[in-house]
Amino acid sequence: MPIYCSDIPRLPTLESIRLVAGLRGSQHVVRWPYVAENETLTPWLRGGELVFVTGINHSRDENNLLQLILGAVENEAAGMVILTGPDFIRNIPNSVLALANELGFALFEQPYSLPMVQVTEVISNAIVQDNLLGQSTKLFLTRLINGFADAPELVHLRASELGLSDTHPYAVLAIRMKSFERRVHDDNPEEKWQLIRQRNQLEQQLTELLNRRGINWPVLVDQQDLLLIWPTDETNIAALSEEINQALSRIDPQTQDIYTGVSDLQPGLASIAQAAEQARQAARFAVQQHQKLFFYEQLGIAKLFAAIPQRTLLAKFCKEQLGQLCFSQDARDITMKETLTCYLNQFGNQQQAADAMGVHRNTFSHRLKRIEELTGQSLNDPFSRLNLQSALLIEQILFQHHNINILNEDKNATN
Repeated sequence: MPIYCSDIPRLPTLESIRLVAGLRGSQHVVRWPYVAENETLTPWLRGGELVFVTGINHSRDENNLLQLILGAVENEAAGMVILTGPDFIRNIPNSVLALANELGFALFEQPYSLPMVQVTEVISNAIVQDNLLGQSTKLFLTRLINGFADAPELVHLRASELGLSDTHPYAVLAIRMKSFERRVHDDNPEEKWQLIRQRNQLEQQLTELLNRRGINWPVLVDQQDLLLIWPTDETNIAALSEEINQALSRIDPQTQDIYTGVSDLQPGLASIAQAAEQARQAARFAVQQHQKLFFYEQLGIAKLFAAIPQRTLLAKFCKEQLGQLCFSQDARDITMKETLTCYLNQFGNQQQAADAMGVHRNTFSHRLKRIEELTGQSLNDPFSRLNLQSALLIEQILFQHHNINILNEDKNATN
């Protein structure tokens, strides 16, 4: 388990450190201790630091402490520890406590008599040990998800060694930022850094979410998805949708372009690779269908398409129905396919579909005419609409299982 702010006073020899404000922030993950030796924090923080303010090298009056709190929150520090004693900072002003409470930022008080070298050593060792254990757990689960299957007895033994319960039923959640895969390859390094930072923030928020719910499983990074193991049982499966929606509603609004796919219920870790694949497929369809939460069981006929071994036959069908749009990752073509999907999902109601996409009715109508030109299909024909919807489903299945370059080669070969 990660080291949270609330864990600091529980570490050996650190019992004299007290949480004095910002209880809501006590579940922030501590990435590393940082002793503030400068007047401001902004240039030095990368997120997740537990900041120690001593007042030894810089005078820390009330205004400076308030500015430090604001800077730490702005740069997503985990929390702050202010050392108090007779020589430098005598006490923490009430205004500073009030600000920490208002912002939900964990603020601790530490007596000067507790040596800083001892404090940073204890915290650093705890983080390193946790990282080693966490990496072992993530490596074990990642191997299973990637299909490196061991005998069930060995899986159970290894899980027990890592303190994991592998016998409780669970579902796997695949959480995807809609634009991550497309934008992370942009040439602009600043935008790329911001996107990766957003994904890291989402990973931390999901870790905190699991901790609040008492779920002792790490968040796994799998290409463009974040995977969560979500314990449940047969009696609770009917309420799983509401439970997940309620939990994810607490995620920061800045990362609300997220879509979640949920696997079928699994009996143990031996089937986690299958569950992860189901969750990834469901997440892909969640994005395509503009639906925040999508269950694998909702795929319906798509499961039959996924079971067809002759992928070239499926690719040929997609080409026949989608024409120039087939397998295209051009931004304009993706917009056309999203428009077609929305139109089909709204049962052909152009106004509702236009409203759902946030575009004018005339713009939407123009797009539909262009789609008919590109596909060679009439959207007034119910069989054409059925075939187009099936082709969009099949395309997503093929994207899930094949390299895009291979698909494009097959596409060009059929032209």
